Amino acid sequence: MTQQYPHQWVRDRLPHRWPFLLVDKVTKITKNSIEGYKNVSASDVAFLGHFSEVSIMPGVFVVETLAQISGLLLISKQEETDQNQERGYVNTKVGLLTSIRGFKFLKIIEPGDRLSLKSILKGGNENCFIFAVSAYVDDHEVAVGEIQIFLQEREVVM
Repeated sequence: MTQQYPHQWVRDRLPHRWPFLLVDKVTKITKNSIEGYKNVSASDVAFLGHFSEVSIMPGVFVVETLAQISGLLLISKQEETDQNQERGYVNTKVGLLTSIRGFKFLKIIEPGDRLSLKSILKGGNENCFIFAVSAYVDDHEVAVGEIQIFLQEREVVM
């Protein structure tokens, strides 16, 4: 799949809602990678009380955004292989962030930035997957690390 996926596509697949639905759009999905972005706005809840003089996007929000886009890759792969391809298909799984490894935050992310996201599936087993993730602003890497996602049945979580 190489087409772009609008915000509604993201919303239909993730259980998150405002203020924690962080991925705005998916721009590319391949067999083992996904790309998209988040428009960083001064009205994002992340900036409420996070430094009163200078607005800096907290690192935990960057990690969560990268986890959400990684989960979208797993969900899209599940949909691709699922026998039920009929219209109105509802995803039955949700990705849970279970590990954060070796993260580095290289530059400040602030309102007005477009946070470009990239996640590459490195490997995994039946329900547990490792991703190399990175975030960019204006083609400059601002965060990089590795995360682990566990794919769980939705009804157990919800």
